Amino acid sequence: MTKQQRIEELEKKLDQALKHTYVYDTHTLHCENGELYIYYGDDRSLVINIDTIYNDLPFLIFQVCKEQKKNQEDTLKSIKDSLDKI
Repeated sequence: MTKQQRIEELEKKLDQALKHTYVYDTHTLHCENGELYIYYGDDRSLVINIDTIYNDLPFLIFQVCKEQKKNQEDTLKSIKDSLDKI
């Protein structure tokens, strides 16, 4: 692979990375002027139109509950496995 090809490959990866943001933890939430503000990281924020997120709530709640249930089941299985080893 040439140096130019490597640069182009890295530029594509950077472009892809810039399109996605992973938010691990939020520290402040508030609403103002029909917008929801979600603050995360040191000085990052996500602003969402209230009407948009309201319409998405059924899907968001269903998916979050489904994933949380899977996490709880996995944790319970780990606890049971640990107790079986005692």
